[in-house]
Amino acid sequence: MKSIITTLLLLFTFISFSQDTSDKAQIEATLNNYIDGFYQGDTTKLKAALKPRLYKFGYLKDKETGEYKYYQHLSYENALKLAQTLKDQGRTRDETKMRSVKVLEISNHIAAAKVTAAWGLDYVLLSKDDGKWLIEEVIWEGPFEEKFIEEPKTTTYYLIRHAEKDKSDISNRDPHLTEDGEKRAKEWASTFKDVEFDMIYSTDYNRTKETARPTAEMHNIDITYYDPRSMKKEDFLKETAGKTVLIVGHGNTTPMFANLLLGDKKYEQMSEDNNANLYIVTITEDSKTSTLLKVN
Repeated sequence: MKSIITTLLLLFTFISFSQDTSDKAQIEATLNNYIDGFYQGDTTKLKAALKPRLYKFGYLKDKETGEYKYYQHLSYENALKLAQTLKDQGRTRDETKMRSVKVLEISNHIAAAKVTAAWGLDYVLLSKDDGKWLIEEVIWEGPFEEKFIEEPKTTTYYLIRHAEKDKSDISNRDPHLTEDGEKRAKEWASTFKDVEFDMIYSTDYNRTKETARPTAEMHNIDITYYDPRSMKKEDFLKETAGKTVLIVGHGNTTPMFANLLLGDKKYEQMSEDNNANLYIVTITEDSKTSTLLKVN
């Protein structure tokens, strides 16, 4: 029970990837062609990224005054000339740190995106013609600054069932934990002592609240109550985005909740004598992964 969670994750994490053939993937490919066009002096990639009517301009920070000054318009033709000049002068680069693309919005025919590159930060407008997404306009500022780099937003959910409940009165629909249950609740808190939770959720029953309480008290976090029957997935994902969350539920609702987060019917209902399952669901911008551990 006191095994370190991170070690277990390394041993039991299963990762799945799905191929993305959406507009988003096409736009990301265009943006990467745009970066490589300048980084590698590759005019072929640049042509694959830019509309001939391209309008690009920017603001360059003065090193001495710190003021931003308008930098000249760069046309399609001059963009190609610049890329060729960089190649001819041997000023190409294979950059991974100062390089990221992020799609901000996609409509039927237009899209907006952000590019971080060696020269600075670009906001990009694209349009789609004949099924191809190409860059129409770019506004940028430079030079590159570390703060432009965005860390990937990761959301992690830890889901457990309540600990052992008192079954002596079968007519009691809201029993408390048994002595063994109280012990397990404290052991869960010990297991989670190194997990930096932002939020803790529990259904509004004695057995779930009493299971969540030792962990909540250890981390000084108030318990938020939820009803799995009326849970709205999109609202919950928005509220917990980028956070680390503990969710305490029941033998049927806990695997169901994990499935809801994953968007996949991966886990079956827990057996009545199983209070040890720990479901860990991790969601990033590009993937959803899960791990099932049994922590006794």
